Amino acid sequence: MNQVTKSKKLSESIEFLADFQLLFGNIIRINGAFLEVAEKICADDKLITVPIWRVIAVIRINPMTVSEVAKYLGLKRQSVQSTVNQMKRRGLVKFRKNPNHKTSPFVILTKQGNDKVDDILKYQKKLTEVFIKGIDISMKDVVSNREFLRALRENSEQNISKLN
Repeated sequence: MNQVTKSKKLSESIEFLADFQLLFGNIIRINGAFLEVAEKICADDKLITVPIWRVIAVIRINPMTVSEVAKYLGLKRQSVQSTVNQMKRRGLVKFRKNPNHKTSPFVILTKQGNDKVDDILKYQKKLTEVFIKGIDISMKDVVSNREFLRALRENSEQNISKLN
């Protein structure tokens, strides 16, 4: 049985649809929980908000354009632009010319932005501890689930253009 046939049969199963919707509901709820916990963790930080945290986490290794950050995070470009503008006002980022695009500069961390990376890593550790404390989880579990969610996301990105 090929993959298309297998997927079609699964999507016709009421049990599969119900379980998939429960999975989807849990993804939505855990996203809300992640945001709530992250907001509490960085609440006392004068420079870092959750949106800023996410952008720093994305650009800390490789500078990106606002559009690239938005695509990576699955957010609207305007939302990321607003966050990047806040970051610039706070002295966390600056723009560097993009040789491939005149009007889309790279967003890069300033020294002050780089100094906040250690705080972000501490926040990430706290966030992780909140979610894994008290459950039996292995690295294999994390990698397996990460890959499954990545495959779902990539597959949806490919299939969404086929709608309508």
